Amino acid sequence: MDKKIKQQKKSELYLRVPGTSANLGPGFDLLGLALKIYNEFYFSFGESENYELSFLDGSPLPFSTKENLIKDAYLKYFQLFLPDQTVIPFNVRMTLSLPLKGGLGSSASALVAGFKAAEYIHRKKFKKHKLPSQDQILYEIAMMEGHPDNTTPAILGGFVFSYFANDRLVYFKEKIPSKASLFLFIPDLQIETNDSRKKLPATYSTEDVVYNMARISTWIKYLKTGKFEHLQLALEDRVHTPYRIKNETFLQRAVEVAMQLGACYSLSGSGPTLLFYIPKKSAKDFAMQFEDLMRNHPEPNRNYKILPIDVCNSGTLVKNI
Repeated sequence: MDKKIKQQKKSELYLRVPGTSANLGPGFDLLGLALKIYNEFYFSFGESENYELSFLDGSPLPFSTKENLIKDAYLKYFQLFLPDQTVIPFNVRMTLSLPLKGGLGSSASALVAGFKAAEYIHRKKFKKHKLPSQDQILYEIAMMEGHPDNTTPAILGGFVFSYFANDRLVYFKEKIPSKASLFLFIPDLQIETNDSRKKLPATYSTEDVVYNMARISTWIKYLKTGKFEHLQLALEDRVHTPYRIKNETFLQRAVEVAMQLGACYSLSGSGPTLLFYIPKKSAKDFAMQFEDLMRNHPEPNRNYKILPIDVCNSGTLVKNI
């Protein structure tokens, strides 16, 4: 029997968490979009398990097992909602399509997986204890991440505007217009979010704040009209994008090439991934034309992937197997 099938048969719970693109131009820590690129998790539970992480195909992990955000989130759930109960440990096998430190919500996917696995055990083993509401779960996961623009769309799917208000999370989910095609540009780079935040200024001018407020308002207009000219304005940003890409000449070149082909863009989270938006009528040959222009550029090229991507409107999938 195929090894992957064997591992699946040993598992009890399947979770599929979509990648997310956060900020979307001006919406720093506020706007996020779930995409059809996924991290998948196969959980088994029991006293003999010891929070082992492994890949489904048996390949070595590219990170230390001490960096177990899935376990951290799982234990946090018990601490918050099942504080007097004995924790049931797990092992998890994974298939990870989200690049590590790539700006597509890989850490958020791990937190969501841990919380959702704990919620599953809560429903199955601790039925007498009150379950948290979805709002409570969304708030607590976002608090672990420090900002809600990745975790909230990862759970809910779609386009999400979310923010903390006192001790709760306010969020609005919208369906993004389908008149623009999306492409992910994923360079062979890794960027630490915390390091990236250090590049940002401690204060901003009133002019820059008003500029971004106007662009967030234009997002609302684009959601209603679907007009590409509204999207182009909605993606403009003075709060984080200029500071994060100004020293990354490879990203600057990719942006220039994409715009030459009629696309607009947003830096995905803290980067280095970029999300390109192109009118559907121009999307057919966009990736090929982009690669041709990048290949013929006089500066040396780094490795990268460019791939068409769709919005994931369904969010996290939880399935007993």
